[in-house]
Amino acid sequence: MTFFEEQLRQGVFQICYCGKCNNVIWPPKEICHICHSRTDWKKSRNFGKILEFSKKESTYFGLIEIDEGIRVLGDISSISIPEIGQSVRMSVSFNSKPHYSFIVENN
Repeated sequence: MTFFEEQLRQGVFQICYCGKCNNVIWPPKEICHICHSRTDWKKSRNFGKILEFSKKESTYFGLIEIDEGIRVLGDISSISIPEIGQSVRMSVSFNSKPHYSFIVENN
């Protein structure tokens, strides 16, 4: 299991980046694809904004942009219809694969 997966198991989303060329690496890799240096990690703030969303049955899901322009798909929990640009808080879990959930923040 990778460091990224281990952290997800603990509910922590880590951002992979290269300190040498100052690039965010997504998806995470041990070696920077630009300068071939070893990458490092920093903890996400776990906040983002809704870029797109849809609904299947009674569940909203969407594309969310979090720290450093990273985009992930996940479920959206909201008491009303989500809106493009709305702020969300991310929660992560990992079983056999990552699962991302987003809760709409009250503005």
